[in-house]
Amino acid sequence: MTMATALEPQFQKWHSRTSSSAGVLAALMGDSRRLFAHQFFVMADSYFHSGFYPSIFDSKKPGEELDLKEESHQKQEGTKQHEEETSFLGAPKDLFDRFGRNFYPTTHTHLHGGNEREMLPWLKLSAELDPHEIDPYLAASYWLRTSLNNPGEAERFLREGLDANPDSFEILLELGRINFYNRKNSRVARNIFELALKKWHHREAAGGKPDPIVCAEILGEIVRTDREQGNLKQQLADMEELLKVAPGKGSLQSQIDELKAKLAESQTNH
Repeated sequence: MTMATALEPQFQKWHSRTSSSAGVLAALMGDSRRLFAHQFFVMADSYFHSGFYPSIFDSKKPGEELDLKEESHQKQEGTKQHEEETSFLGAPKDLFDRFGRNFYPTTHTHLHGGNEREMLPWLKLSAELDPHEIDPYLAASYWLRTSLNNPGEAERFLREGLDANPDSFEILLELGRINFYNRKNSRVARNIFELALKKWHHREAAGGKPDPIVCAEILGEIVRTDREQGNLKQQLADMEELLKVAPGKGSLQSQIDELKAKLAESQTNH
């Protein structure tokens, strides 16, 4: 508050000279603020783990993904590793280390029951510092549309992200999910998924090397809209496209074979 009080008069002078609506941080830090955007995203992940989080001096592996941005925490639910609540801290080194752990979080837990909203200010700040960073928009939208049951706010935040990143197929994928799972509008959702797929292919054609897993996710959602709309022929065509990029081809091939048999049977009956 002291810093804001000292900077506000100066900021008003800067603001009167420019039409920019950026906040005090943007005016003070300029482009360097993007250096801090990821750190605020990490802080949100730390809140998600209720404060139990490796520092730079602990054993979090380089390049390890934050499970805040994906649904990986659900994948671990019920596993032996999750049940044991293993710790990156390891066993206490001595009596003093064991005693000291009574004063900070040493148990791996996740926010739940609506408490996920505690992460949202950090995600919002991260997005404001670097609007071109995609992860804060995706993470905030996921929690808003699921645990917090606020798809409207999720969509508004994603729209802000899409304005700053008009070619983001990841944001379009999340927007499509809101329309499909929350709005129950498969027609609009399919149009958004198709646009996301088009953006993915456009980046691939430009040599950008987009993540093939995201392409598989987009096609998977398109197949779900086909199934919802009862369009078997289109579903078969989209499943065959999905087969080209899907990591697990065995089960998908069997579904394709079943669908082909179902289509052949329906044509015979007619």
